[in-house]
This record gives sequence, structure tokens and C-alpha cells, in this order.
Amino acid sequence: MEILFTIFVGVVIGAIDALPMLLKKMDKASCLSAFVQYVIVTFIVFNTTLPQLGINEFLVGPVVSFLMALPVVVLIAKEERKAVPIVLVNALVLGLLISVVRHFSVSLFV
Repeated sequence: MEILFTIFVGVVIGAIDALPMLLKKMDKASCLSAFVQYVIVTFIVFNTTLPQLGINEFLVGPVVSFLMALPVVVLIAKEERKAVPIVLVNALVLGLLISVVRHFSVSLFV
């Protein structure tokens, strides 16, 4: 059941990120890449703690999401420098949203 919930949350977060891209008629491969990125980020955040960094559980999502966005940012920066801050802010905000959902859903699976 936990895995289905994780996938569901990932699909919702991925849709939140990819939908504006689709509405702007961006390349479908870019939209799919963003969608898959957040499905994977959600899976990792839901199954990760970062005690070695000594950070609050709410910061795990933004940290993981930000770090996973960096390789994409390198590719984007070559063609579209204006998009870099948007991608990074999205990573932080969506990562925080994933952490909040994780925090409040933990009691469902104990």
C-alpha cells in the first residue's frame, strides 16, 4: 500500500510540474522528463532520511529535489538561462511539498 501511495503522490507532484510546461506548448520530451523526475524524487524522499546532515525532516525533500535538479539545470542553462532559477525554485517548493505530504502521511502506514 505504501508503494502505491508513494507513486500516487509522485504522479500528482509530477503533474504539478509538467502541466504548466504542457500548457506553454513546450517540447513533450521535456515535459515527460520533468514528470518522471518528480515521480522519482518523491520515491527517494519518501524512503530517505539525511541524519548525517543533521537537518529537519521537512528539509529532506527540498535538499534531495534541489540536488537531483542540478544535472537538469546544467543542460537547461546551455539553451535557456532564464529558466534556471525557475527550475531551482520549483525543485525547492515541490521538494518541500513532498516532505510535508510525507510527514502527514506517515501515521497512515504505521
